[in-house]
Amino acid sequence: MDPGLQQALTRVAPSQDTAMHVPAGSVASHLGTTSRGYFYFTTTALALCLVFAVATIMMLVVQKTDSIPNPPGKFPLKGGNCSEDISCILEKAPFKKSWAYLQVSKHINKSKLSWNKDGIVHGVRYQDGNLVIQFPGWYVIICQLQFLVKCPAHSVDLKLELLINKDVKKQTLVTVCESGAQTKNIYQNLSQFLLEHLQVNTTISVKVDKFQYVDTNTFPLENVLSIFLYSSSD
Repeated sequence: MDPGLQQALTRVAPSQDTAMHVPAGSVASHLGTTSRGYFYFTTTALALCLVFAVATIMMLVVQKTDSIPNPPGKFPLKGGNCSEDISCILEKAPFKKSWAYLQVSKHINKSKLSWNKDGIVHGVRYQDGNLVIQFPGWYVIICQLQFLVKCPAHSVDLKLELLINKDVKKQTLVTVCESGAQTKNIYQNLSQFLLEHLQVNTTISVKVDKFQYVDTNTFPLENVLSIFLYSSSD
């Protein structure tokens, strides 16, 4: 081959070392850029999925709310904020066959609480401190009690128990007066919620460990037991 032509081809063709050698920094930079791109894409996709999920849940909630019929009237018993909330729940209950809303009796002399008989009782029977179920199904049970404790020299355990057929199904326990301050008054709210499938003649009752501390004077309308039939088995 002519020497001049060979020299020209040598200048045009890149050397093998140059073609195969790529700086490590360039490769890392390229991979880093690619990884960031995937990260941004994944984050954006997840955010869009989250927005879609929240929007779907809101639509379902609105549809469920719209499907509840308007209540025909107001319940006569009203207490403070919590009692009004319970009444609101009762008014908006989709099943009107069975419900009760009772306030605790002012004369408490034992752990098993008794309730005023002039409360709201519909499709349920009240007997000796028990609510007796007349229709089978899933029931929502709500109980709230207010306690007033003038602290003695020792701590006091307050306990609220929800019983189904004399068996404790739910309980709440709180300890007050742990500092031992004898002159300090403690106002304590205890509440409990239960969703339970009940059969005919099942009984519902409430027990408190220290019944003498139940406050029936300061907030008499805030000591309530309420149930309603959420889903009927008939």
